[in-house]
Amino acid sequence: MSRTRPELSPHVSALLDEFVPEHVRHEYPQLIRFIEAYFNYLEDEHRSGYFANTLSEQRDLALQDERFLDSIQNELGLFVPQKFEADPRKFYNNIIDLWRSKGSREAIETFFRLLLDDEIVVRFPFDRVLKPSDGRFVIERKLRVSMISGNGFDFIGREIRQSENLGIAKVSKVERKVYSTDVIFELSLIVDEIVGEFVDRDEIFVLDTDLRAEIYRSVTGLRITDPGSGYEIGDRIRLKQFEGATFVAFVSNVDEDGGILNVSLSNFGAGNTPLHIVETNPRNERVYLEDYVLISFATDQPIASFTDEFVIDTDEGIGADFEIEYGAIAEAEGKYEGVRGQLSESIVLQDSKFFQKFSYEVISSHSINRWLSALKRSVHPSGTEVFSNVRVFNRLPLAPSSQLFRQIAVPENYLFGENTPITEILTIFEQDYVEPADLYFLEDYTGTTLASEEFTNDTQPNLPDEALSLDPEI
Repeated sequence: MSRTRPELSPHVSALLDEFVPEHVRHEYPQLIRFIEAYFNYLEDEHRSGYFANTLSEQRDLALQDERFLDSIQNELGLFVPQKFEADPRKFYNNIIDLWRSKGSREAIETFFRLLLDDEIVVRFPFDRVLKPSDGRFVIERKLRVSMISGNGFDFIGREIRQSENLGIAKVSKVERKVYSTDVIFELSLIVDEIVGEFVDRDEIFVLDTDLRAEIYRSVTGLRITDPGSGYEIGDRIRLKQFEGATFVAFVSNVDEDGGILNVSLSNFGAGNTPLHIVETNPRNERVYLEDYVLISFATDQPIASFTDEFVIDTDEGIGADFEIEYGAIAEAEGKYEGVRGQLSESIVLQDSKFFQKFSYEVISSHSINRWLSALKRSVHPSGTEVFSNVRVFNRLPLAPSSQLFRQIAVPENYLFGENTPITEILTIFEQDYVEPADLYFLEDYTGTTLASEEFTNDTQPNLPDEALSLDPEI
């Protein structure tokens, strides 16, 4: 049952008899009249009893009194228009989530997008501050597989298991590599979650899925049998006979004589045909690969006898030789994750103002004077420092337009200065002989001088008649 206004806003003065002792009412009648008048004023002018009895409704934006909507806007100090296109109650009710996410990057971006229609960029200067010992040297371990069933990219984020062994690992990334002989998926494994040992040419699977693949027998390294001499870091190494399937390596370290000390692989190649392809071969193919040796499908014997011939792209290197190592898990060249600890990078030292942990920078199209007060009242996290970087050009008018824009500059005063004339010296010669094979400069010329006169750009030279009648071919 709904309550009436008198029930919601009773005059407190009528309740004095219940709260003031009788002896006080008899001994201090003027005080009682003053209290009654004061309570009547509070109720008549400010409706104190009504708001006290409807406190729960005033906390609800849908039921709140109109004057409190204006108080919310004045308190927040936002750029909210006085005339809402929608119900202001609905606006403030939907903006609650913005206040709840106060202090986050998303809240700051939403603030500018919602109230200024500005797509800003939030940057944290502390991300550029030197952090000693930061960065981990990570060596990526890859399990290379040939798919039997399913899509290889579905391995991302899954736990893989071997069929006949106890190898278990979790996949963080998948890359697809296409060679002239095979399509291989390279599964990057989370190092801390590798359990057991994986064996090449065994099958892996994911529980409760149709994902099945054979572990590819891959080149895992080159063992240096002869370092040679004259090589340089970066020299490229590959096999000559198998273009499109060969591995690719490069020299990563040499001694003082240019002998190769270490080799790193940049591409693991495709030197082995998976067993599931060999076993299901319809005999349309004549040969398959086994450790970069061509095997006949008909006889399962090598069709030729030859040794691996390495090609090294080098300027002066000579004499190096290697042996290929094979396995299941290949290791990619290591790299650093995070460079804030490296002095050679674009990093700075921490200060107590901009480059500190509790600061952020807003790149906006509006001056900080327009939004700073409202930002601090709403989504700005307490105890942090905000900086502004104004974006001069934000949007380009790419839409077709029929308007023609002109800019006319009319100066108030014109300044006149002296125009200094240019001085030239005109010298005319008549050649008395021919020297076709030589080149002469003016000071060395020995012909007959017809005219030599100095003049400026505001006068004309006074030339003799014989100079004006010269054949232009001379």
